[in-house]
Amino acid sequence: MNISLEARQDLYKYVKFLFGGGLSLLLNLGITYVLTEVFQLWHMLSFAIALGCEIFFLFAYHSFVTFRKSGKFWLFAIVIICISTLNWLAVYLLTEFLTLPYLIAIVLAAGVISVLNYGLNKRLVFR
Repeated sequence: MNISLEARQDLYKYVKFLFGGGLSLLLNLGITYVLTEVFQLWHMLSFAIALGCEIFFLFAYHSFVTFRKSGKFWLFAIVIICISTLNWLAVYLLTEFLTLPYLIAIVLAAGVISVLNYGLNKRLVFR
């Protein structure tokens, strides 16, 4: 099976995208955990605050590492807010209806939504 150069480059970018997403997920989990366990906030409020913090980290990471070009921050923020809303809803459903632990729900939701997130950022924000 011969994979084209363009497909390999795209796969390499997606791996860098996932790595940045992994770093931001760790940031998200840390903020969510501290706000929930230390400051006793509702886990969904803690998660929403953590998602807000991720916007700035991810834009810088994807601008300098993944896509190596300046994107449109306002468009990135819109995409991330939409993705984060989907992510928040997925975590809510997984925790409140399937009763999964909130940290596991965050990881599961992030994994599924990452593919959509990559496609939107590649085609809209960093083209």
